[in-house]
Amino acid sequence: MGCPQGSCSGPTLCNLVANEILQETWPENTAIQAFADDFVLVSHGPTKIKIENQIHAAIEKFINWANKNKLQISTGKIQYILFSKLTRPPRIR
Repeated sequence: MGCPQGSCSGPTLCNLVANEILQETWPENTAIQAFADDFVLVSHGPTKIKIENQIHAAIEKFINWANKNKLQISTGKIQYILFSKLTRPPRIR
């Protein structure tokens, strides 16, 4: 259950709820950003494994917060992007 889209009080209510998760302490090299009712977790690290561990810890924290506040996560909208210098570029012959 959320706020009706376009309502006058919707953004304020969303900010009140979201403020709690935005003030949390996140795993090393990990941060959260909010865009209206969407959230982005950003992490960086020296290895892919380190980044995966940090993101998994952050996702678990986010899920716990959502469950505590009876918020539903739209799993069909979840995406991730890995930017890395750790992978080899394709060979050009």
